[in-house]
Amino acid sequence: MTDNKKKSTDVRFRLEGELHESLKEMAKKEDRSMNYLMNKAVELLLTQESAKA
Repeated sequence: MTDNKKKSTDVRFRLEGELHESLKEMAKKEDRSMNYLMNKAVELLLTQESAKA
């Protein structure tokens, strides 16, 4: 982002139960929120996809 303020949008989606539990465990282990990990996962996916283009 060009400015220092990060804007967020509420998004709802379904996450498979097994993925949810794994994400919850990872968040606890890394002392991070599940929201933080989801944002990083989406960021990684978008970075990888843009590298393919």
